[in-house]
Amino acid sequence: MSVHNSALHNALTIAVQRAIASGYEEGIQLCVYQHGQRIVDLCMGTRDDVGTPLQPDNLSFVWSTSKGITATAIHILAERGFLQYDDAIADYWPAFGQHGKEAISIRHLMSHTAGIYPNPVLNSYEELRDYETVCTAIAAMTPMHRPGQSHIYHPLTYGWPLAKVVEAITGMPFGAFIQTEICAPLGLTDLFIGLPAARQADVARTSIDVDLALLPATPENRLSDPTIMANDPAIWATCVAGANMLASARAIATVYASLIGDGVNGVRLLSKRQVANATRVQYWAIDAESLSETGHSLGFALGKANPHYGALPTAFGHCGYGGSTGFADPQYNLAFAMTKTRMNLHPDAPSLKRELSAIVRQHLTPVG
Repeated sequence: MSVHNSALHNALTIAVQRAIASGYEEGIQLCVYQHGQRIVDLCMGTRDDVGTPLQPDNLSFVWSTSKGITATAIHILAERGFLQYDDAIADYWPAFGQHGKEAISIRHLMSHTAGIYPNPVLNSYEELRDYETVCTAIAAMTPMHRPGQSHIYHPLTYGWPLAKVVEAITGMPFGAFIQTEICAPLGLTDLFIGLPAARQADVARTSIDVDLALLPATPENRLSDPTIMANDPAIWATCVAGANMLASARAIATVYASLIGDGVNGVRLLSKRQVANATRVQYWAIDAESLSETGHSLGFALGKANPHYGALPTAFGHCGYGGSTGFADPQYNLAFAMTKTRMNLHPDAPSLKRELSAIVRQHLTPVG
């Protein structure tokens, strides 16, 4: 069910049109729920080099926005009693338990304190396309520090061990679990980790807004040209559970809406008690590598440290490289998702997610 708020819709439309006209953006999907009802559903701009209009059910490569959905999968299994957060990864994936990784727990990985944050050593980019090859490389890694000693964001390595845990418990591929336990209950057809070949034509091309030679050498810029990965059909088809989800904003917002309030159409993927456990602060400090304030729970970044999620640390979600985002803000009983066809990496570019989320809150009233 959708509820129309003309003032909010007009303000967001103007902001998105301005962003696209600036050249920093190309195609934007934006979806917002409040109290389980869809109040914003915008789709503007283009999806390819020839100017094809972006459609609401088109799929965008959302990078680390994937992490919030992967975390939700783990929390589903935790609520059902299939795992404990302090279980060792090696309890489910024995090959992982070598070279000092024996004590790394699910909690360590989900709070980015496991110490295996560097990308796995591969012989070629092509090996990244093969799930088992990458997992073998992950198993051979040596941690950079003791589990829990330091918080350094795990851009890619967050996902594969968690996918292995899910597969060991359920006996099904990670992407199939996402479809069965997240997408099916919510009626979603536009969210994938491991894209079926039949949906390749629905993927929007990912572009970039800056000369790559001008990018600073930050942890987020480890890939020489991230659009190679984002536009690779073989990457779409594999499992990179921390970074290769293809989804629409509608689908991502629906997942987050199902985690707060009364859910969506009576569906809550996790109980209120389990969401409280999942979003409890695990680490709040200055990231040792990026030197920025960070607040993490189990798989989610938190509000206050990430203001566009919300003013309070009870807000939770995850952003993706280049600007996509999905989050829930219980203070407003609000779920928000934005996908983008252009990665916004230019140092002078404004933050569209901050601008749009601020506009949304200006037109809404906090609950209670």
